[in-house]
Amino acid sequence: MKIYMYLVMSDLDVDGGFGDAIPTKEPVILFHQKELAEKYVKENSNSHVYDRPYSDLYEGGLHVEKVELGD
Repeated sequence: MKIYMYLVMSDLDVDGGFGDAIPTKEPVILFHQKELAEKYVKENSNSHVYDRPYSDLYEGGLHVEKVELGD
């Protein structure tokens, strides 16, 4: 039996040192229901671009990734 969990990931860019943005994602919270994860994303996502000198860097976006558990 396959079991699924729904992992909310934070989307952000990290400064690569030469003004380049390195897309990165970090886990935030795990849900057992897709609807709860999507509700969390809707209520807490706050995507925006940094101010200068990091005006090419993005942060604050959230998305849901489906994680399969079991066999």
